[in-house]
Amino acid sequence: MERTKPPTRTAPIIADSGLDLSQQAFCLEPNQAVRLLAPAGSGKTHSLLWRCLAVTRAAKAGENNRFLIFTFTRAARDELRERLRSDVKFQAVAPLVEVTTLNSWGYRRVKADVNNPKLVTGSNDRYWTIMNVLQPVWQEHAALKATFTDNRRKNRAARQMMDLMDQVKSLGFRHDVHTEYAAFADHAQWLIFNGMVAHVQALVKILEEMEIVDSTDRSTPAIKQVYDNFFLFWRQATLQLYRSALLTLEDQKYWALIDVESAIKGGRFTTGMHRYHHILVDEFQDINTLDLNLLKTVAAYNKAQLTIVGDDDQAIYEWRGATPEFILNPDEHIAPGYATHVLSVNYRSPRNLVELSQRLIKHNERRVDKDVRAASQQDAKVEVVRNASLEATVDYVAERVKSMLANSDMKNIALISRKRSQIIPYQIVFAADDIPFYAAEDLHVLLSGAFEQLKGMLVLKAQIDQSPPFGPDPVEGLLKLCDLVKHYPLSKADRGNLKKYLTTARPRTLRAALDLLYAYDGTIKGLASDKFYLPIRAFFSAKSVADSIRAVSDHFDGLQKDYGKALDDIYYADPPFFYLSEYAERYGDDFSAFYDDVEKAIATLAKIPPDDDNDDGADGSWKRQLHLMTALRAKGKEFDAVIILDCNQGMWPSKLATTDEQLEAERRLFYVAFTRARKHVILVVDDEILGAQVAPSPYLYEMGLPIPAVVSRPAQA
Repeated sequence: MERTKPPTRTAPIIADSGLDLSQQAFCLEPNQAVRLLAPAGSGKTHSLLWRCLAVTRAAKAGENNRFLIFTFTRAARDELRERLRSDVKFQAVAPLVEVTTLNSWGYRRVKADVNNPKLVTGSNDRYWTIMNVLQPVWQEHAALKATFTDNRRKNRAARQMMDLMDQVKSLGFRHDVHTEYAAFADHAQWLIFNGMVAHVQALVKILEEMEIVDSTDRSTPAIKQVYDNFFLFWRQATLQLYRSALLTLEDQKYWALIDVESAIKGGRFTTGMHRYHHILVDEFQDINTLDLNLLKTVAAYNKAQLTIVGDDDQAIYEWRGATPEFILNPDEHIAPGYATHVLSVNYRSPRNLVELSQRLIKHNERRVDKDVRAASQQDAKVEVVRNASLEATVDYVAERVKSMLANSDMKNIALISRKRSQIIPYQIVFAADDIPFYAAEDLHVLLSGAFEQLKGMLVLKAQIDQSPPFGPDPVEGLLKLCDLVKHYPLSKADRGNLKKYLTTARPRTLRAALDLLYAYDGTIKGLASDKFYLPIRAFFSAKSVADSIRAVSDHFDGLQKDYGKALDDIYYADPPFFYLSEYAERYGDDFSAFYDDVEKAIATLAKIPPDDDNDDGADGSWKRQLHLMTALRAKGKEFDAVIILDCNQGMWPSKLATTDEQLEAERRLFYVAFTRARKHVILVVDDEILGAQVAPSPYLYEMGLPIPAVVSRPAQA
């Protein structure tokens, strides 16, 4: 696949475009199978619409040209539609262009075949669907029946099962194609070969935690257990939901794909005014296997080819089943003969940010090399700040943010982290200081059940030596703690056996119940009782707030919730209180003050409405000056100032990234975070996290940025 050279002068057909030469080359490309690689800030949207106009202007008399543009988000869809409406240059082509998302297109198709379909998106609806609509299905599968009839496990498992079913669709599995184990295993192997091994591993891990797959069973490979114990259920459940007119967001695409495939097999193609001659796909690096299959099928249905637009260096949505493999090798995954164009001018970022980011991303080998230059000759302010500890960093960042907020030149500021847990201390600090901020719903960890459980644990800790009626029921209190040691609560059998043992002994306090647990000779989840006794004892023995939270973070996997649907939470997970424990050092043994501050932060967050499908909140809360987000949430956004938290080895890149593919994905994530800034970037380095020395992120060295001496007090913005 050769890269097309840009023209040396402007063609008459687009003389009024104002496009640079690399943009013109894309617009004038005669091949309909085109790959446009568009780095951040390179005028991708403008180029996309000008290609439609250039093709229309070049058309012969009587030649029809209609365009279908797929965007990744509704926000991008609305932006393109607005440009078509408001820019007079596009008046001639606007009636010929439809801009939509894959979900919208698919749902419109499915609604024609399904009577009064209902979207199942809310948590309660998804739980009801599993426990009621799909009950006749899972009753036939022993492992699932055991899970969904266990009162301690069914609530969480039911909600997670719907997410898991969608993830399997995203990965390209089919109920009507993978009807035998061999076909299922072949597709799993294809995913692994195409860089999605982490998703296959995550699928197995989730099912292990749900006790649907048994990793200790050496007689049956784990992937075969996935097929027998889950996938056979998934095939039946997928059909049952469709017949019940219940659809998820992935179903909008899944059933549209099957419907269009059926039309093609029957020789039915689009014609006349319903046919699209050109299909263009924005943010192609973000598509998953289901998306790819649907796009190829839509193209075949219209007897058209795909123009794919994106940036392999910004491929950061692998957590949702996407892979850069598709944009890197379109000849293999779509069709041979793709022409490639690369936009070479960054119109958004200051010169030094472009140079530094290019220096960074060139360390990735699995990419298309690009020669990108900045249109601006101005430089942004770039600071590397080094603090002695994570606690010192929280104080430093809080003071810098306050100073920046008072600066009229800073219209908006973003704190960008790698993980959700990094943001929690800042939510507490800003809430305590009455500083309004915006954070997406899935970052509101303080509102999660995990924090409610933490608060409940702290209450039990305070009552360890109190007897009823003024203290807790010792048996029920200990069982609650045992439920939180592992990712899933105790099974019905384990809980019953342990409760019988404890009740017979009649302990008067939680401490007495804990001593009985030490002497218990039965197994819990197939493990000796000390695997539960030791974590609980560590929590009760902790003297300070910080040590208590650290014990919870280190030993209670049950508080590691799955926030949202991201597989990233599964294979790059960290405990939700990992960073909170060091921040809590300032409280000493004042549990009441800590509890009060957390309550205030929760009350503040509860006033922030959730966002919707990756779009910003309709209430305008996203217009707040200060934003807190993970790097995964930062893509497509711009801020005057960006503060990247904890630029250390083990965080950037994540310590859990071990393969070459994972390490390159981490570098892409940092690249996206770094390129969000317009004026000012602060890269914060910690010398110590949780008592351990940590090195600066290698990305700072790759960009050639020096690491300064430790600062003792915040500088002015």
